[in-house]
Amino acid sequence: MTVIDDRTGLQADTSTFGTRMKRYRTMAKLSIAKLADYLKQEYGELALSENVLTNIELGRKTDISMDATIQIAHALHITPLALMCDLEEPFLLSDNPIFGTRTKYGICNIFLSEMIVSDRGGLNEAMTRIKSILDESKRYWDGVANYHLHTDVLRRALRDETPYSPDDPLYSLGPNLSFYYLLQSLDDIEKSMTVMETIGITIPDSEKQNLKTARASFKSLHEMCIAKGILSADELQKIHDVMNGDNQLPVERPLTSD
Repeated sequence: MTVIDDRTGLQADTSTFGTRMKRYRTMAKLSIAKLADYLKQEYGELALSENVLTNIELGRKTDISMDATIQIAHALHITPLALMCDLEEPFLLSDNPIFGTRTKYGICNIFLSEMIVSDRGGLNEAMTRIKSILDESKRYWDGVANYHLHTDVLRRALRDETPYSPDDPLYSLGPNLSFYYLLQSLDDIEKSMTVMETIGITIPDSEKQNLKTARASFKSLHEMCIAKGILSADELQKIHDVMNGDNQLPVERPLTSD
């Protein structure tokens, strides 16, 4: 369930620590009693009791300490971050006030989540899902970042400006290559959006509209570049073939947002 957050107009998640804990406990096929037994074996007298775990899941206990968070995450073999915020909805705002107006994916970047969920001898079902969501989200936002970069190169070319300083590694990225990679960036965004929807991720209508706007902007840039004559005849033919599906983009792209 989601609500609209008045601070930004973005959707804010209403899931709780307890519902997230239940989600991954269910995926691990553990009852509350078995989870409590496991914690007892691992943490002894410091372990959370079955009664406390039940109250957390039912939302009766909301003041969950970091020690308790780590205990539960350890038992479920997931990153504690998945309990602190809902990684199943990377577009939504965090329900945890300490993260302000950051999206779930933005929070992941703070904690270098791609390292946290790295494969160390095999991932369980829940962790595999979390990692797939984060990987797909990364492809999406890489596409967004590259879209803005390549659009900037083309707009500078239309204004007869030198894109970058000769000392900058991006100096050689002229309008011809930018057209290829701008189109690829749009495709990356669209593919990621499709994949995330397929696995149950909520894509805000605002993001879908942004993609439509970007597609329209690309067509406009294409027309202006042709009118301005800033693309070579050979490159124009290659771009035309790519747009018609008769050719493919270069396999290696020169940059991402990393």
